[in-house]
Amino acid sequence: MDFANKYLKNDNYAAIYKKQGKDPNEKKMTKPEITPIVSNRDTASAFLTEIQNSTVQPIEPVFLDFQKDLTQLKAKSDIPVLYKQNVTNDLFQLIYVFDMGNNQDKPLGTAFNYLEYLGTSDMTPEQLKSEFYRLACTFYVSPGNERTYVVLSGLNENMPAAMQLFEKLLADAQVNKEAYSNMAEDILKARSDAKLNQGQNFSRLMNFAMYGPKSPATNILTKTELTEMDPQALVDRIHNQNSYQHRILYYGPSSSKEILEIIDQNHKVPATLKEIPAGDEFPYLETPATKVLIAPYEAKQIYMSQISNTDKKFDPAIEPTRALYNEYFGGSMNSIVFQEMRETRGLAYSAWATLNEPRYLKYPYMVFTQIATQNDKMIDAINTFNEIINNMPESEKAFQLAKEGLINRLRTERIIKSDIIWSYISAQDLGENVDSRIKLYNDIQNMTLKDIVNFQKEWMKDRTYVYCILGDKKDLDMDKLKTVGPIEELTQEQIFGY
Repeated sequence: MDFANKYLKNDNYAAIYKKQGKDPNEKKMTKPEITPIVSNRDTASAFLTEIQNSTVQPIEPVFLDFQKDLTQLKAKSDIPVLYKQNVTNDLFQLIYVFDMGNNQDKPLGTAFNYLEYLGTSDMTPEQLKSEFYRLACTFYVSPGNERTYVVLSGLNENMPAAMQLFEKLLADAQVNKEAYSNMAEDILKARSDAKLNQGQNFSRLMNFAMYGPKSPATNILTKTELTEMDPQALVDRIHNQNSYQHRILYYGPSSSKEILEIIDQNHKVPATLKEIPAGDEFPYLETPATKVLIAPYEAKQIYMSQISNTDKKFDPAIEPTRALYNEYFGGSMNSIVFQEMRETRGLAYSAWATLNEPRYLKYPYMVFTQIATQNDKMIDAINTFNEIINNMPESEKAFQLAKEGLINRLRTERIIKSDIIWSYISAQDLGENVDSRIKLYNDIQNMTLKDIVNFQKEWMKDRTYVYCILGDKKDLDMDKLKTVGPIEELTQEQIFGY
């Protein structure tokens, strides 16, 4: 007899269950009705009112001027260099940015993961690591789908020596077959472990909904390709990487003149860099009709998301309204989604919704919602979520809190140090050359709840969605789920691609 059953058979517990109309010997209890509580988002305590009415000298915002806050240089081979001086300490970060990744060359990420296990023709991997340690410097490579970052960092006075050593490794890395075999086994083990993780399963399900069966996430070496790969082919990719067009980012105490001299002396590149090769394109799927995707995962809690492709590309004119809408509707603990789904109705452990800004100009705006809830609350959660998306509750006080919160963040936020460079790159990715927060701050000053309501009607109301549900099918009400839309059941192999 387990612990729970022992105590359920206790007379006192049995009496309590009988009083509630339940059979203490039943394994499955009837789901209790949820009585929504009355939201008090439009009321305020005397203490809060006193704070809100107090006079405080506002902090003035500080925005970036990319013409003044960073310097754009040119190194040899016409390589752009983004420079920001570190006046705080003696540390540096030097980054080669290649606008290419696994989409252009599927084995590229594997090649750079292999790099950390390699030595050169005259240095073992252990000797290399020891020398970097002696120089108080480190390196790593972060390969992505469309961009790869090659990073060197550490004590600035040793940067020339560290750069020489790093460039030597890139140009003279030697095959280590044993290390490759071990790395391949680790990769396959990590893939297997990912299937046990609820978050990983849900991420892959959402990825399937956005792209279909072929996506950047499934664009990986198969088990056969990985195990039969000639490690020399990966090393050749490492040797050739610096021959492609790229940018260099520097944040450190050296002057702009000094850093150009160091780069020109130590960076091993041809006189003319090769163009970035065209890669595979993985466009987002359109969402012309509502449907439901279910992937299996045994848990008492489901993860659910709604995804909708707007087909509209980046537009700086709507960005301030989009930001304030997200803040009001789905972006914080004070948002409509969180208050309605979790606090008022008790339908979710977590809940949010957003209209996402594209990463690059070629991508559209996407609508994402997400909730984590109990299996037996699924249909109630879906119906309630759709109700508040299509008929957004209007609360002037909640709107003012969202507006003031966003304005105050803009007033107090400071983008400093190397983050200035990253802000500039993010702006460039969307065809911009100014700090987007300037327009955001100026525009939202005069926005009203009516602006948000109009935005919701244009962008969010009555959309069609792909519903992503990760859960245990036997615990879900499949008949009711069919009323939401046609159901497609997926396997782990389909969503993971292996």
